Amino acid sequence: MAYVSLADLKKHLNVDFSDDDDYITGLESVAESSIVKYIQQPLVNCEVSAGVLDPALCHAIKLIVANFYANREPVAYGVPQVVPYTLTFLLNPYILYV
Repeated sequence: MAYVSLADLKKHLNVDFSDDDDYITGLESVAESSIVKYIQQPLVNCEVSAGVLDPALCHAIKLIVANFYANREPVAYGVPQVVPYTLTFLLNPYILYV
């Protein structure tokens, strides 16, 4: 189950064509899986209502998809810098410490 629709992801990515729809949908699945591993709990535990994920986690999914969409190779030639108040800021409150 995708918590963020393809239409919302395409809007976030500024993509107005359908050639990459399958690729973007696949990235959404990768983003959800990565978040589950990072926060160490199923996303269903973070739903605000049935099938509706907390907005902060939905935005984290969009950020991951956008990063993977823009950076398709494992190397970068610029100097990467962490943008404050983004991914870890959104995800850290949901980590389940056991």
